Formats: sequence, C-alpha cells, structure tokens
Amino acid sequence: MPDPFEYLLASTFAAGAAAIVVVACGGTAAAASAARTRMALLAALAVGFAVGGFWLRLPVSLPPTNALGRLACIVLPLASGIEVAAGCWTVARRYVWCLRLALALASGRVLLHASVYVSADKPAWSAWQAAIVVLLSGALLALVWSLLVSLSRRSGGVSLLLALAETTLGGGLAVMLAGYLAGGEAALPVAGALVGCGVASGMRRFSSGWFDGALGLGVVALFGVLFIGHFFGRLSGGRALAIFLTPLLCWATELPIFARQPAWRAAALRLSLVAFPLIVVLVLAKHDFDRDTLPLLAGMRIDS
Repeated sequence: MPDPFEYLLASTFAAGAAAIVVVACGGTAAAASAARTRMALLAALAVGFAVGGFWLRLPVSLPPTNALGRLACIVLPLASGIEVAAGCWTVARRYVWCLRLALALASGRVLLHASVYVSADKPAWSAWQAAIVVLLSGALLALVWSLLVSLSRRSGGVSLLLALAETTLGGGLAVMLAGYLAGGEAALPVAGALVGCGVASGMRRFSSGWFDGALGLGVVALFGVLFIGHFFGRLSGGRALAIFLTPLLCWATELPIFARQPAWRAAALRLSLVAFPLIVVLVLAKHDFDRDTLPLLAGMRIDS
C-alpha cells in the first residue's frame, strides 16, 4: 500500500538535494553568469530527480523496459542535453527551438514504443492513428513549453517553477488515483526538485532569463507523467489535458489590471490560479477512485 510518509520523505529529499546544488553551483545573482546558473538549475533538477526516485525505488532500469523507464532514461536526458547546448554555446534561438520541437514531436512515440498501441503483432492503432496522437501531443508539449519560457522571460521564473511543481504534484496524485501507482509516484521527485530549485533561486535572486532550461525540463517531465498516466493508466484524456494546461493560467498576471502588483502578490496569484483547477480535478479523481477502485481493494482484503 502507498505510504504517504515515504512520499513526503522522497519529495523533501529531492527538494533538499536540488536546493543544495543550486546554492553550491549557482553562485550569487551578482556573480553568477547566465550559463552557469542555467547549468546549476539543470544539474539540481537531475540530482533531485535521482535522489527522490532512488528513495521511492521507481521501476527504472537500463536498458529501459517500460514507458516510465524511457521517460527517465531517454526523453529527460535528451531534454537536458538540448538545454545544456542552449546554455553553454552560442546557438541561435531558432536552432534551439528546432531541437525542442523535434524532441516534443518524438517524445510521444518514444513513450509508446513496445506498447500494444504501436508495437504488438496486431497494434491497437493504425499507422495514421498513431501519427495523429504523436503529432498532436507533441504540438501541445511544444506550445506549453514555449509559452512558459516566454512568460519567464517577461516576468520572472521562480513563481513559474513553483507553479509547475504544484501542477506536477497534482498530476502525480491524479495518476495514482487513476490506478497507475508507479507512474504517479514518479511525479513526486520532480515536484520536489522544482520546489527546491524555485526556493533556492528566489533566495539567490537569479535573473528571470535564466530559467528556460529548468522550465523546459519540468514541462517535459510533467508531460511524460500525464502521457503515461493516460495511455498506461486510467487517467482520462480530459483530466490529463486540463492538468497540463493549468500552468498557462499564470499568464493572467500579465493582464493590465495586475501590472502594478508587487512581485510577491503576482507570485501568490499565480499559485492560487493554478491550485484551483488542480483541486477540482483531484476531487473528481478521488470521487471516481472511491466509487470504482476502493470497493475492489476492500474485496481483496476480505478475500485474503
């Protein structure tokens, strides 16, 4: 059975490890360079993911044998590599976005590999059905990725990291309530690491233009968890879509009515806007869990 205390420990360890890396490697806002800070945030997320995943003993192996393994061992490392290249070398922004778009379009197919949808003797989908799913999901990932990076450059990335952490935690809980325990658990280290990066970055007062890589990696991780929860669990497409689009509500703080708000109020508003739809989705997911799954678990305990 799931142990909430273990989940709390995993998230806390992931947040602590990420914060330590940011503080140790990122330097201060006055001394840090953009490239150094971007690398520190990416390293912090990677370390946080690894620490939390190790604590939870997530079923990830090399070579990867399931969608969760392909997310951890293929998709996220590729996303990290693209962001490292974008931060370390003078690469034109259009080329960086070409690489990001290519990864977004390929991610769905990588996660679906060796599944009944595309790789069975008689796949559940035809070639054109698989292509539509992969292209639409990839376009959605690229859209959310680009909009959050653009918002970060306009008005700061710390609150966006925290909003993304909030969304990832909600997505993980929704996936667990939908019946895919390991898939939902994978979101907890991601959420913890994002919180650690956000808090440490706020303390260091990093520039708003330094969060592109961390946001991109977080968005890809969120996409992967929800994609797996939908196609390999029982998370409905509508709920997965609602959760994935929730961070875009942060754009509401750019409306003229909020233009003169202090930064802390804008951050609080962003977190509140993100929290409301997540609570609605989780309440609905809990209702479905109590109706459909809880009686089955009770029957299994009685039979045993």
